[in-house]
Amino acid sequence: MKRKVYYHDTDCGGVVYYANYLKFFEEGRTDFMEQAGFSVPDLAQKNCLMMVHHQEVWYKHPAKYGDILDVETYAVELSPVRIVFECFVKKADGTLLVQGVTDVVCVNQSGQLSNWPQEVMNAISISPRKIKVRRF
Repeated sequence: MKRKVYYHDTDCGGVVYYANYLKFFEEGRTDFMEQAGFSVPDLAQKNCLMMVHHQEVWYKHPAKYGDILDVETYAVELSPVRIVFECFVKKADGTLLVQGVTDVVCVNQSGQLSNWPQEVMNAISISPRKIKVRRF
């Protein structure tokens, strides 16, 4: 997914504010799920809301105002209640800027842990892990 860095993404020095990468990860996950055939409203109708359970981020280089970024998102683990995504934010020249791992669970409208709908489980293709994750 391509994304341009706008002024509102940056701090006063024109560098992307560190927390905004979480928004980029969210956009990448949303795009990933839409490509698999499921929009956020579709999932909500199936009584499945995506909730972030755990997040890890590694900052390598800064993105700056005006940069065109490539946000790559992969599903690397899948269970009945969770999907683990890896995300890589790169500059147009391929330079890796930020990488992250996001553990997302399915919860129902009441906020209780729930199983992903079977059609979601069937549609998600798993990629090999690229990031070594430290588990505490």
